[in-house]
Amino acid sequence: MQTINSSMIAIRVTKEEKAKFNLLSTIDNKPVSRLVKELVDKELNSRKLSAKDIRKLPKEIRSALLKQMTNESMPYYNKYKKELFVDEIDDGIE
Repeated sequence: MQTINSSMIAIRVTKEEKAKFNLLSTIDNKPVSRLVKELVDKELNSRKLSAKDIRKLPKEIRSALLKQMTNESMPYYNKYKKELFVDEIDDGIE
């Protein structure tokens, strides 16, 4: 049996805003929760975080974000790591 680790969030909206959520849900033929998740994912993916922004995050969130970024970038690194190798040229610069 598979266990699902999830939690519930609630937001307060007016009746008109709720109707908009339901309308978009009906048009896209998706549950409201999936629409919200997709919108959040889209917003997070479109943002460019600087190192300063990442350092401001709480430790747990920062750690999770850096792990996610590492998991996404490792296939590209492994693909091009031979091209990234810098050979010493013995020019006396250290």
